[in-house]
Amino acid sequence: MLHNNKILLQLKNKLSKISNYLEGIVKIINKNFVILSIKNKKMYNISITYLDKIMCGDRVLFFVKSNSTLEEAIPIKLLQSNINIFIGNIKKINNKLYFIPLNNANYKHNLIISHNRNIYNLKDDDLILAKIINHPLQNFHKFKVEIIEYFPYKNKYLLQFWKIFSKYNIDISPPSDSLCHNIKIIDNNTHRRDLTKLCFITIDNINTKDIDDAIYIEEINTQQLQIYVAIADPTSYIEYNSKIDIIASNRMFTTYFPEFIIPLLPKYISENICSLQPMQIRSTLVCKMIINNDGILLQNAEFFMGLIQSKAQLNYVNVSNWLDNIGTWQPENYEIKNQINLLYKSYIYRRQWSKKNTIFFNNPIYKLIMNDQLQILNIKLEPKRIAHKIIEEIMVAANICAAEILYKFLGFGIYNVYYGFNYKKINKIVFLLNEYNIQYKTSILTTLQGYKHIYQQLKKQKLLLLLNRIRKYQLATIFQSKPGPHFGLGVLRYATWTSPLRKFGDLINHRLIKAIIQKKCINKPSVQIIHNMNYKKRLNKQIENRIINWLYIEYCKNILNDKQIFVSEIIDVLLIGLKVRLIKNGMYALIPINLISSISNNIIILPMQGKILYNNKILYKVTDYIKVMIEKIDVNNNIIVKIIS
Repeated sequence: MLHNNKILLQLKNKLSKISNYLEGIVKIINKNFVILSIKNKKMYNISITYLDKIMCGDRVLFFVKSNSTLEEAIPIKLLQSNINIFIGNIKKINNKLYFIPLNNANYKHNLIISHNRNIYNLKDDDLILAKIINHPLQNFHKFKVEIIEYFPYKNKYLLQFWKIFSKYNIDISPPSDSLCHNIKIIDNNTHRRDLTKLCFITIDNINTKDIDDAIYIEEINTQQLQIYVAIADPTSYIEYNSKIDIIASNRMFTTYFPEFIIPLLPKYISENICSLQPMQIRSTLVCKMIINNDGILLQNAEFFMGLIQSKAQLNYVNVSNWLDNIGTWQPENYEIKNQINLLYKSYIYRRQWSKKNTIFFNNPIYKLIMNDQLQILNIKLEPKRIAHKIIEEIMVAANICAAEILYKFLGFGIYNVYYGFNYKKINKIVFLLNEYNIQYKTSILTTLQGYKHIYQQLKKQKLLLLLNRIRKYQLATIFQSKPGPHFGLGVLRYATWTSPLRKFGDLINHRLIKAIIQKKCINKPSVQIIHNMNYKKRLNKQIENRIINWLYIEYCKNILNDKQIFVSEIIDVLLIGLKVRLIKNGMYALIPINLISSISNNIIILPMQGKILYNNKILYKVTDYIKVMIEKIDVNNNIIVKIIS
């Protein structure tokens, strides 16, 4: 009956046209040859008339135009830009200023510069960092860029940082405070308990402005403490899927690089209206938990919305010094002094539980002392002090409580999951254990109890080499929406919520916990959110490693001729030599096999066991400490050191 219906025929025709659209990646070979490649590796030519509308690496929607001789791709919509932050030069053409990216070596785009900054002092060949704000395939006529940074003196140190950021397409500018122009509390009708009379205090780094946690403790009796953890509540201001929320979901984290901080949220939110500044009344999400003198969390923790007023902004240095009886600093009054003492008592309690249940690895922290040109002047080993440990223990306990309430009422959240050993490598672990006559079944090693027990056993027996070897086969911690164990922390579930000003996952968990409190329905975090969170975590670590490696190499160049002798620890045995870490400054270096011994042809290298043998005797092994001297920096930017007898 509807066979010849005009509307259905039009719809069928429209759907037929859409189905001819394809997705592909732009590859600019040179100014005369551009192609689009698709998933099945088929390639289409793009007419050079479209060169000014596309960038190399753009993922675009296109359709294929066929004629008698060839098939030609016509790009119609940008799906994803491969990179939108560039370092480039200024070029004056017909008295107009254009930006030419250095990245696009195959074709030099001339990009219009936005006039939202003073650009009239720019000259030909000036070097700038810019980001694309208009793309021709996003309904704009031409490419347009906005200047992020200007290099008037071509500072090579600053430039190297920007090159790394632009390579990874990282937007370093903070989200604009202009996004907060009309911002206001969106859940003003929510009941908030008034806790402003309680002596909440904050402990952070000296220069911290985005203060997101405050603590108050009451002593119930000689064996129990009641702890209130109040966390800043940006979700009271940030609407779901608002522009600020979308920017935060793309960034995922406040990222910390040497001398650079790239914030998650506009500073007006993180450092002003949500920051738990002293004597300011703030909306918070509060967890009330009770621990006993064995450090065990008793009964179910309670979560609720509250108003607090921090009574003191303290810092780690002063609090640590006071607890260690160093220096002259004193708490302002008895109440603050009492809170610090109760914090210390809570640490003593929780530490007992942690020693039995968590697996600690001693990862030293190094602080880079840098000048204005981003050159390393000195590197200091900074042990974690008591105030850091106190706050860390309380936050871990609060996160365990959050994981349980999410599990009990929703069955989902943003969980930090760590499954211990890589199941695919478990046979190698069994092999290494067997060499020491330690018998473990595969099925046991993949459980929380088995993971905990093997590490405790090896530490007790002081088998440091074996500990190091099996650590190589550990998995990384990941985010997932499904509850899962955290073997390192010794718990069946773990979900962070204590840093919502710095982590988007914590902000999501705030929304979920508030939905539980308010008895509202809420959706499970999307697969895309989880994927992006894990991706950004890995990416930020890659960038941090690139920056630190580059800084270390520049530092090495300056001390190369000093002939300093460094104590180093062997951390890995490779077929090409020994990987070591210099204890004084944390630098990683390589000792090539030819610098290890004059008898290099007669030694046996056992990477899996972490040993180098000579005449069936151990010459060097992982965990050995040896003295080295910096020899050179090779063509691959490896720091090469030699052994000093």
